[in-house]
Amino acid sequence: MLTGKIAVVTGASTGIGRAVACALASEGAKVALLARSRARLEETRAMIAKGGGDSRIFLCDLREPKAILETATAITAQFGAVYVLVNCAGVWHNEEKVYAGVPLQDTPVDEILEVMQVGVIAPLLLTRALLPGMIKNRAGKILQISGTFESGASGWLHYFVSKKAIEHFSEGLAQELRQHEIQVNTICPSDTLTEAYKRFFPNSLPEECVKPEDIAKVAVFFASNAGEHITGACIVVRSKTAR
Repeated sequence: MLTGKIAVVTGASTGIGRAVACALASEGAKVALLARSRARLEETRAMIAKGGGDSRIFLCDLREPKAILETATAITAQFGAVYVLVNCAGVWHNEEKVYAGVPLQDTPVDEILEVMQVGVIAPLLLTRALLPGMIKNRAGKILQISGTFESGASGWLHYFVSKKAIEHFSEGLAQELRQHEIQVNTICPSDTLTEAYKRFFPNSLPEECVKPEDIAKVAVFFASNAGEHITGACIVVRSKTAR
């Protein structure tokens, strides 16, 4: 469904981002893989190649505006206009802990800045940089990956705000780009069995979670002609057996 199309996926080194990148490549897209870890991106590229797909690695620290703009320039120079952009990267943990259970007054400033930079500023900057080609071609699909918050915002307010901001960004951008025939939508996964989720929430019931591949299927739908006339939508994906 996406043969010959150029796709960009942030956070492509693990979890949902990796699954989305693999799914888009399986449909024929040439995928630019963005993340900080070359080793993990190489794993993603190998998975795509095993399935007969094509991808390229672009190391990018989404905490750095200059790096984002340089990466966008490199992608455009190598591929030309992008057709699909998936802003998947987000920060909700580090190597030791989940960024949850801490009231705002005790949340480290550096942690707040990192969450907002990767989750809000980076998608705005990357989208802005890649839009000219989409607008020129009057074609493009932009997807944001948000999340659900069944227990509310308390204890990880910065992450909650970053996801709500990206949903409103999508809503406004969809309105702005309708005249250019570009669709913008948001996918809101509930508990998803990524490596990080299983590590930090080992007691969760797998049957009450969705898999990264489930989210990837929805991403392919929006990126393909099947989602051609849907824009400004915010779709929650939650296991049908979740309580």
